[in-house]
Amino acid sequence: MSDVSKRFEQLVKSTYKKFLDQGTILPVKTQEGIQVGDVLIATDGPLKNIYKNKELFYKEISLNAVAIRIANLLAWNKSQKRCDELYKKDLEYSRYYIDSKIFIDNYHRALKAGNETRAEILWTRYEIAKEKAIWAKQVAEDLAAFE
Repeated sequence: MSDVSKRFEQLVKSTYKKFLDQGTILPVKTQEGIQVGDVLIATDGPLKNIYKNKELFYKEISLNAVAIRIANLLAWNKSQKRCDELYKKDLEYSRYYIDSKIFIDNYHRALKAGNETRAEILWTRYEIAKEKAIWAKQVAEDLAAFE
C-alpha cells in the first residue's frame, strides 16, 4: 500500500470516528435503500419509508434531511418524541406542498375556462400554500439539522 493510500485510509477512519463521536452514523447505500446503522431508508418514488429491524416505523417521508435525521435517531435509540416531532413537521410540509400543486393546477384550469375571478382566488390560495410549504420545509430541515 502506498504512502498516499495509507494517509487516505487514516483520514477516512478519523473522519468516520469524528462523526460517530458527534452522534452521527453515516448513511451507506445498499440495494434495499440507504442503511443507517440498523435502520433502513427505503424509497417509494419520491417518498421514503423507514424500517428498523425490518419493522416499518415511519412511512411517506418527503424531505431527505428529515429521513436521515430520523434514521440516525432510531439507530442510536434516541428520543422517540423527537422522531415523532420531525415526522409531524414533514407531514405538515407535505400537506402544504400538495395543496399548492392542487391550487396551481386548478388555477390553470380556471384560466382555460375563462373564469378570471376563480383563477384569481386560486392564485391567492396557491401563493399562501406555497409560502406555508416553504416555511414548513425550513422548520423541518432546521429541526432535522445535526448539531
